[in-house]
Amino acid sequence: EALNRVSAELDTAPRGESDSRHSPFRSLKVDETAEHSAGWLHELYFANCFDPHSEVYMDSVAYLRLERDFGTFADWQKDLMACAMACGNGWAVCGYNIFLKRYVTTIVNDNSHDVMLGVYPVVVIDMHEHSYSRDYLTDKRSYLVAMMRELNWNVIEERFKRAEAIHEAVK
Repeated sequence: EALNRVSAELDTAPRGESDSRHSPFRSLKVDETAEHSAGWLHELYFANCFDPHSEVYMDSVAYLRLERDFGTFADWQKDLMACAMACGNGWAVCGYNIFLKRYVTTIVNDNSHDVMLGVYPVVVIDMHEHSYSRDYLTDKRSYLVAMMRELNWNVIEERFKRAEAIHEAVK
């Protein structure tokens, strides 16, 4: 809804040559980025979480690539958890970086700050306070451990396969 509103306003926004950081056009473009990213990050998160019966297999593309790029699967888990714990109000993301040609973990603050360019998300964890405070109060770590146990590896495996196709396309 908010993205649609911003998009509609952009349709008629003046596109002057002003370099002002306070122009209405600039403000709408910033809002567009935030609303677009928030929508997609939420979609990715809800799709890759909340499956308590999901398992990752040692011969899966996801497992093999995470082990390759982080040393061990456990090292990847530690790295993603460190990103999530360091995240203020935002997202912990593991994704394929087309420039580095490897999987990385990163933080997206709020919904659109500190975004690493060239990253195709494969695992997304919501670290906004609203995602954990009802059940965990201020205990982000317990929330995070629960989320890591409920990652939907079927969804994540499909994302890894798409990332591998991206890798082949940008070689």
